[in-house]
Amino acid sequence: MTLQINTRVDSITWPLNQNLTNQEIISQLELTVTENGHLISNDNLSINKKAVNRSEAGVYPVIITAIGTNNEYATKKIQAWVTDKNNVADSAPHPAPAKPAQYTSSPNKPASPKKKSKKKIVYIVLGILVLLIAIIFGISACQAHNDTVQNEQAQSNALNNTNSKLDNLSEQNKQLMQQNKELQSAINTYKQDQNKEELQNQLNQIKTENEQLKNNAANNQALQNQIDQLGSTIDQIKQNPNQADSLLDQMKNNQNEFMQNLNATFQKLVSDFQQLIGQ
Repeated sequence: MTLQINTRVDSITWPLNQNLTNQEIISQLELTVTENGHLISNDNLSINKKAVNRSEAGVYPVIITAIGTNNEYATKKIQAWVTDKNNVADSAPHPAPAKPAQYTSSPNKPASPKKKSKKKIVYIVLGILVLLIAIIFGISACQAHNDTVQNEQAQSNALNNTNSKLDNLSEQNKQLMQQNKELQSAINTYKQDQNKEELQNQLNQIKTENEQLKNNAANNQALQNQIDQLGSTIDQIKQNPNQADSLLDQMKNNQNEFMQNLNATFQKLVSDFQQLIGQ
């Protein structure tokens, strides 16, 4: 499966002291998500904008994560430019040009006080310019450091968020495997005692657990498919207990394919975040 996040541009404009919704960000980027070259819904997009400081102008990272129909992940990092659209250029007054010194026709007369005053003003202006340049360089260096720290924090938050999703997926998958074991145990017990009533009670209990797990995995279509298959297998065994072995074998073959896809998804996710952190 090939999942890809596409944008017309790689940056957005973020108005100072304002918030942008996910939809406004998507609209600015003209963002689309494709899977195997086909457009899919943006409903499973996650936009991490915690690194954006809305109250201070600057450039901040925003990380976008998309989840495909088979639990495949894709990520993209864009830049948010926080600016004040109403800001105007600095209108500080400039010093008035000094009047040229007046000279007399006498070659031996010393320079007038006006000429000395002009030189003093020039030195003051030069000193102010040097100070301004030093301040600008200092601010730039500080901003660059802040951008680096915020970028690292955003990457860390995105990685923590993904780790949390993987933990939930792993726990739900464990519950599904436990239900499979309970179903196998119920079938083995039935083979020994041929007690259909006890079998029906155990199947009903597993079915209840299956429905609860399905509700908890509402955001994972691939896992839901496996949960539905287990529920369908339980219903078929309730109707035909003697065909339980063949029904279980069929379900296990399908689950083996699911586990292969799940492992491929994990590997792709780890690779994507290693590349993201290395940027």
